[in-house]
Amino acid sequence: MNIQKIKIFPIIISLLFLSAGCNPFAVSLPSGIVKSVNGGADWQFANKVASSTTASLASVSVSKLAFDPGNHEVVYAGTYNDGLFKSQDSAASWSKVLSKIFVYDFAINPYDNKTIYAAGTCVDHGCVLKTTDGGASWNEVYHEGSPTNTVVRGVALNPLNPNQIVIGTTLGTVLKSADAGNTWQLAKDFSDKVNRVLWQDGNIYVLLKAKGLFVSANYGGTFNEMTASLSKTINVGSLSYTQSTINSFNQVFVDFTSPSLIYITTDKGLQKSVDEGKTWVLVNLPIKPDQAKAYAIAIARQSSNIVFASVGSTIYKSLDAGQTWQTQSISTDGLVNYVLIDPPLTQIVYGGIFVVQQ
Repeated sequence: MNIQKIKIFPIIISLLFLSAGCNPFAVSLPSGIVKSVNGGADWQFANKVASSTTASLASVSVSKLAFDPGNHEVVYAGTYNDGLFKSQDSAASWSKVLSKIFVYDFAINPYDNKTIYAAGTCVDHGCVLKTTDGGASWNEVYHEGSPTNTVVRGVALNPLNPNQIVIGTTLGTVLKSADAGNTWQLAKDFSDKVNRVLWQDGNIYVLLKAKGLFVSANYGGTFNEMTASLSKTINVGSLSYTQSTINSFNQVFVDFTSPSLIYITTDKGLQKSVDEGKTWVLVNLPIKPDQAKAYAIAIARQSSNIVFASVGSTIYKSLDAGQTWQTQSISTDGLVNYVLIDPPLTQIVYGGIFVVQQ
C-alpha cells in the first residue's frame, strides 16, 4: 500500500538559517488524512494522489469524511481549501472530483451514489453544487446573493426522501428544498453561525456555534432547543454544579440506532446526553479542563460503546462509552477535525486534519 508512515522529521539547526534570519525550529508537518487499521493504536498518513508521483493531500484542510452509501471501500474527503476528493481503495490513493468550491460539507444520496451535493463557497459567494454523474459534471443549485462572504456550512438529505434537502449558512439561516435543490425556502433564521446539519430518523439537527443544538421533527416547521441546560446546572455522576458558558459548539453526533444518545464537542470539552438532550453530562477526557477544546466526534455503528473524539492533534478512543480513554497523538501541525469509523470493520478508522494558520 502506498501509505506514508507518520514520523517526526528531525530539526537541523545551522548557521545558514540563523544568518538568514529564519526560525531554525520551524517545522512543517503534514496534514491531510490519516488512517488506522488497528482501532486507533497507531496511525498512518494516507495522502497519495492517484496517477501522480508528486501530488499529495499533505497540505489540505479536511472538513468532512464520508463513505459511499453502498461501498465502505469508497471514501470521500471534503476540504476547506482544495475541493472534494474520492478514494476507491480505502484511502490508498485519492482523485479530485470537484475543484470549483471550498467544501465545508457534502451529502451523498443514499439510493443513488452518483448524486452528491457539495456546500461551501464558490469564489465570492456561498453555494451548493450538485452532481448526478458521480462528479463528472456539476451544477450550482443554490447561490447566496448577499453578503458575498457568506458560506454554506452544512448540507443534509432526508434519508427517507433524498429530494428533501436542508442547508445552513454562516448567517444562521437554514433553508430547505423539497425538489432536489430546484427551489428553496427559509426554514429558520437563527442569527448564529451554523456549524453542522444532520438529518436522521426523521429529525433535522442544527448545531449553532454559540447557541447550541436545535432539532426539528416536522421538516423545519419548528425547532426546539436541546442544549439550554448547558448554560445552567449540569450533572456529573452524583454531583451537580454550574458550568461556565460554552463559547463554541463544534460538532454533533447522534447515534444511528438510538437517537436518544447524542455527543457534542465544545470548547469546554465533550458533552453527552442519553435522553435526547433533556440532560447533559460532561465526559471526562484525560486532559486538563482548560485545555479540553474538543473537535471531532464519532461513534461506531456496530457498538455505541466505541467512541472517538479529538482535542488538538490527539485522538481519544473509548471502548466503554466514555468511561475510560486511550490516547494517540498525531505528528501534525494541524488539529484532528473529523473522525470516520468503518461501518462493518470498526478497527479501520480515518481522521481528517485541519491546517492551523500560524
